[in-house]
Amino acid sequence: MQKTLQKLNFEDIIDFYKSNESFKKTVGLEYERISTDKKTYLQADFSSLYEIIRNFSILNDFEPVYDNETIIGAKNIEGSSLSLEPGGQFEISLAPKKDLYEIQFLMANYIKQIDVLGEKFGVKFFAIGNNPKTCYQDMQILPKRRYQIMADYLVKKGEMAPVMMRETAGVQVNIDYENEIDALRKIKVSCLMSPFLTGLFANSPFRGGKLTPYKSIRAFAWKYTGSDRCNLFYKNLIDKSENLYECYTNYILDVPMIFIVRDDKYINLDGKITFREFMERGYEGYSADLEDYKIHQSLCFPDVRLKNCIEIRNHDSQNLEVAIAIAGIYKGLLYNNCAIDEILDFLAPLNSSSLEKYGFLAAEKGINFEVSELKMSAVSVIKKILYLAQYSLDINEQKYLDWLIDLATSKRCIADLVLENIRNNS
Repeated sequence: MQKTLQKLNFEDIIDFYKSNESFKKTVGLEYERISTDKKTYLQADFSSLYEIIRNFSILNDFEPVYDNETIIGAKNIEGSSLSLEPGGQFEISLAPKKDLYEIQFLMANYIKQIDVLGEKFGVKFFAIGNNPKTCYQDMQILPKRRYQIMADYLVKKGEMAPVMMRETAGVQVNIDYENEIDALRKIKVSCLMSPFLTGLFANSPFRGGKLTPYKSIRAFAWKYTGSDRCNLFYKNLIDKSENLYECYTNYILDVPMIFIVRDDKYINLDGKITFREFMERGYEGYSADLEDYKIHQSLCFPDVRLKNCIEIRNHDSQNLEVAIAIAGIYKGLLYNNCAIDEILDFLAPLNSSSLEKYGFLAAEKGINFEVSELKMSAVSVIKKILYLAQYSLDINEQKYLDWLIDLATSKRCIADLVLENIRNNS
C-alpha cells in the first residue's frame, strides 16, 4: 500500500533551513580520492572497494550502507561516513569538529587504515582532482540506482557530466550558519572567493594519460554539467541583496527533477517537471514532501550550496595537508564577521558574470590571470584572502596556512607543483 505523505508547502522549506541554524561554529570535511587498480592504474574493481568498506566497518564499528545488494558505504553513530562515488571515488566524510587538529588526526587515521586495506585488496588511492589515466568511456558506473538515473539524465544537459560523475574527486568544507543573514553573507563571500581558491587548489592537469590545457580539468568539467543546476544558477544571490531562504528556495524549485523515491523504489522523472510543479500538482498520484525536497536540492551542484549547513565544493582533491589548509581558510574567514565584511568590500566590484569568467580562467590557468575589475592579479587577490584567513584563525591553527602563502607568493598553484615535480624527475 502506498504511503500517504503530508503535502509540502513553501513555508515548510523555509522552516527546514531555519531549523538548521546553529551557533556551534564547527567545520565538516568531505574528502574524496581517486581509486585505481594498484598494478594497472585503471579504474579499481568495485568488488575490491566493497571489501575495503566491509573491513573498515568491522575495524571502526561503522554500519554498512547498502543499495539493494550493493554495499555503497558505511557510517557511525557520530555522523562520520565512507561512501563510493559513481566512478568508484572513495569519500571520507567527518562529523563536524571545532578544531583543525582534530579533523587532521581523525582523517589521517582513517586514511591510513584505508590505504592499508587498499594494499591488501589491490587498490591504490590518489588525492588528485581527476582520474589521470582512465576516461569515463572506459569506466563502469557504481551499481547504485540513483547514479544510473543521474548519468542518463545529466548527459543530456551537459556534455562533461560523465567526466564529472566518473572521473573527478574533490574536497568539500561544511560550515554552520547562525541565521538567514549570516548564511547569505557566508554564501556570498564564498562565491566571490570561489574562482581564486579553485585556481589555487587546481590539481588535475592530466586526463586520459595526457597533459590537458587546464590546471583543473575537474573544475572545467563542472562548468559543463548542466547550467540549470550548476555554477551560479542562483545569480541574484550574488548580484542583488535578497532574502536568502526565499530566493534560494525559489531557484531550487525551478530546477527540473531527476527522480523521487517511494518505498525504496526510484521513480524516474527525467526532468519532466520542476519541483515547483511537483509541489503544486504532484506527479502521477505522488505528492511532494520534505524528503523529496532534500533529495532534489542535493541534485543541484553549485560551487556553494545551502543545505543543513553551507557546503563549499569548488576544490580539487588534495593530499591531507592541503585539505586541512582549505578547511582552515574557511574556518578563519567565515567565523569572523570582520573578515567577511572586509572580503565583501574588497570583492564588491565582482558580479556573477565576473565569477563565471574567472572560474573558467582558474580552471585553465590556476592563479595566473588578471582581475580587471580590481585592477590586480589573481595572485594578489589570493594573498589578501590567505593573510586575512590566517590572521582570523586561532594562534595554534595559523601554521596550517604558512606554506600556502609561500606558494601563492611564488605565483604557483598545486598543479604547478605537480608539473614541476614530474619535470624534475623525468
